[in-house]
Amino acid sequence: MQPFLAQNGLLLKSDFMKAAYTILVLTISVLLLNGCSKEDETVTNQWVNDTAALYQLNNNKISITEGVAGTLTLSEGNCMPIVDENSTCKVYPVKRTVKVYPYTTMAEAGQNEHVYFTPQAEPVATIESDAEGFYQASLTPGIYSVFIQENGKLYANSFDGQGGINPVQVQQRTVSNLNLKLDYAVY
Repeated sequence: MQPFLAQNGLLLKSDFMKAAYTILVLTISVLLLNGCSKEDETVTNQWVNDTAALYQLNNNKISITEGVAGTLTLSEGNCMPIVDENSTCKVYPVKRTVKVYPYTTMAEAGQNEHVYFTPQAEPVATIESDAEGFYQASLTPGIYSVFIQENGKLYANSFDGQGGINPVQVQQRTVSNLNLKLDYAVY
């Protein structure tokens, strides 16, 4: 083996690799431990497959008088038409960044992987949903497109008859309800 020079003598390649591997394992362990929050897990578990109660809770949080508000949930597992006690279907609230753009059609936005889009305009609002999936944005009357930031991309899975992406209409002195769903389930 060819030696590496160290301050106090020689360090063999195998010793260097062992040290690098140990540092890598420790770094990943620290990141995993810090990334898991029992508080978020408790909130999520409380609401699994209980969206009606979750929507009611979040409707009571609305503090704006004009704009859009709703609940952001994630669906995963096997959600075939019959969901019973053996089902793996889970629907629960998640924290994500929600971005509101001027009304955008599929023809106006670049599309990747069927549900990810690249709007040409700048967002008019950027908000974070809370641990119970609640979000709200004060907006002037108009029609907007709402996207969920997911894995560095903008996700949307709802369209109107004109090709508008995840549209919501805000009317004067009204808060429009738009429940958003990240959907990774099998149907």
